[in-house]
Amino acid sequence: AILETYPHLPAHAHEEQTDPIMLLRVATLAAIGVASVNAAAILETYPLTADCDCNSVNVNTCAETSAAICGPSYCTDMNTAAKCDNSATTDITIATELAKVKTQTCTQATETKCTQAWLDANINVGRNGDGGVIAAYCTDRYLVLQTTMKPGWTTDMNDISQPPGGTASDNTACVTGEISSTMGKLETQVFPLEHVYELWGTELSTQNDIYFSNGAQATGQTDTGRYFSDGASVNIALPADAGVGISVAGQSIYPLYSNTRQITLESCEVDSCNEHVGQGGGQPHLHGDPFSATTGKCLYSPENYTNADGTQDLTVHPPAIGFSYDGPLIYGRHLANTAPGFSTGLDNCGGHVHDSYAYHYHPQVVQATTSSGNKGISKSANTGKTYPAFVAGPYNCWKAKITDTGASGSESATAYFWNKGQSKDTTGVCSGSVNYWVKPGYTLPGAGATKASTATAIAATGSGYIATSTTTTTAADGTSATSSSAASVVASFAVAAAIAIAAM
Repeated sequence: AILETYPHLPAHAHEEQTDPIMLLRVATLAAIGVASVNAAAILETYPLTADCDCNSVNVNTCAETSAAICGPSYCTDMNTAAKCDNSATTDITIATELAKVKTQTCTQATETKCTQAWLDANINVGRNGDGGVIAAYCTDRYLVLQTTMKPGWTTDMNDISQPPGGTASDNTACVTGEISSTMGKLETQVFPLEHVYELWGTELSTQNDIYFSNGAQATGQTDTGRYFSDGASVNIALPADAGVGISVAGQSIYPLYSNTRQITLESCEVDSCNEHVGQGGGQPHLHGDPFSATTGKCLYSPENYTNADGTQDLTVHPPAIGFSYDGPLIYGRHLANTAPGFSTGLDNCGGHVHDSYAYHYHPQVVQATTSSGNKGISKSANTGKTYPAFVAGPYNCWKAKITDTGASGSESATAYFWNKGQSKDTTGVCSGSVNYWVKPGYTLPGAGATKASTATAIAATGSGYIATSTTTTTAADGTSATSSSAASVVASFAVAAAIAIAAM
């Protein structure tokens, strides 16, 4: 009954669901406005032949419209309040901040996503060359990203119907938009490697709740350090005020829900790539799958599904699109029922295991139903309407425990990945690292010359990509010499990724 996902439907999807965990999931989703519907109906609603993205307002056909936002068709009334203007805020100097990254004595881990080939194939500079990731590397325990959190594509945030309210740099009330973004710091984002994280044997929405320092959401209190809760039947142990992961271009991925436990689409507050700037400024963050049927738009599109020959092929395994804070990777949505892993349904957390792939997440499209709290022109008239909602990865839980017991295995060494509380000493570059990705024009402190001669930065222009090949030689004194060349190719970061994974 819960199988309202697109397009990960197990073979027995049509059977009546009696499993108590699944029934709990149905009740939980119903309480937050996600409908429990017949699986066969969903296959009609979200056919595999339709890409069904955020520009779609027709829930039955996923037909594209000219709308530049995600959300139900009633999201047409524009908030006329002034935009929060943070353009006068001084951005960081990236090179200066990157130079502050520490080094440590350790040996880089050797699992697949730590290799030069995988990093070159999957970390990218975004569609416009201005993605957030500045450097990516593995220590002995973690994959680490140094990122400004920029999305890496042209956003549509001025087209959002009801953007979040905020306060501008001059302390005036406003709503967020394009000029609300700020880049105040280079963030260290940390993801435990496969030999470090531990998967739960369950898929309960409440697993990991013990790791939230402030417990469940509570009336009259801030959401900091808390998980989603209505104080009664709805408890989802995902952060109410923070992200669940980071995209391969360096942008923060938040849960499908806002801090009010409402799907952001119902609130008419995200643009066509499922993003907005929050009340406190910063860079835009995602509240849904950054997929678009339009070539060159959002993080990834059908053109990014390519085989080892560089030919577009929707039957391949979807490309990696992000990293979840509990450790597993986030891959894109399946676009063909013959693609690897399609026949293995996703669990309550939004992931699965299949073939040679370790546990990983996928985006999915779910049928949601508007509540009386919707932000349409006429709330009563819009209550009960169905529309597609776009989960970006982790859905109702993290599958792995969001704690790291430290190198000594002691509980006192615990660090929580999603709250940015990691020690900089444990996330520093292993001295002399040879497998890493660094954005062209920058140097990673403490790293040696890359094992491979090139580091590939990918940016989209039209239907093709510009692959910038950069060779960096780092001397003992920290100085570096960089040479670059560029060639236009019709390919994607999925090509080399497929080769790297096939070599496992």
